[in-house]
Amino acid sequence: MKLIPAIDIKNGKVVLPQGGNRDNYKEISTIFSIPSDPVKFIDYLHSLYHFNTIYIADLDSIRDFISDNIVINEITETFKKTNFLIDNGVVKQQDINNFSKINCTQIIATETFNDYRCLIDNKINNYILSLDFKNKEVLCKNSDFKILKPKKVICMNMDNIGKKNGVNFENIKETRTYFPESEIIFSGGIKNHKDILQLSKNNFNEIMLMTAIIENKILYDEL
Repeated sequence: MKLIPAIDIKNGKVVLPQGGNRDNYKEISTIFSIPSDPVKFIDYLHSLYHFNTIYIADLDSIRDFISDNIVINEITETFKKTNFLIDNGVVKQQDINNFSKINCTQIIATETFNDYRCLIDNKINNYILSLDFKNKEVLCKNSDFKILKPKKVICMNMDNIGKKNGVNFENIKETRTYFPESEIIFSGGIKNHKDILQLSKNNFNEIMLMTAIIENKILYDEL
């Protein structure tokens, strides 16, 4: 089982998610004795376990796309041996080229993206789709995401992020309906190691999470 720490960044600091309302996210250092500086926070994660892949969501760029992202550039340059999944709120195909580094994979999130047919027309496939669920529906600009055939898709449970509600199998089922041939990465709601084992038994190979990591709910020796 591969665990992927999911880091949310707001105003240049690591914040702790609380469901889908990003206005309520607080700097992680105000809740835990952990640095909220992104570089120092990633150093902290590496001290816990040999995470080789980390998801980064820049909430400011998701709200209003930032083409020259200083924060993400610093992170990816500092940790060149770590693979990063970058969700920076891309809207159009032209936005994808901002992170062409060898250690970066672009996340295309249904919450922000609306240029799916251009991906098909230009045969772009080096991305991971994030299927963003909120209030039991896919949060999207249009329904053209259904024409994609991504190798991997994130079942992103936005309502459950940071809430420790456990695995949402209804959203998993819907994700599989849309993308039966894609490998699914689950994200949102993982509360402890038991949830990880449950997903493993259901043939999941990758999970994105954060709260369970910083609350020391993971048994790394059993992964």
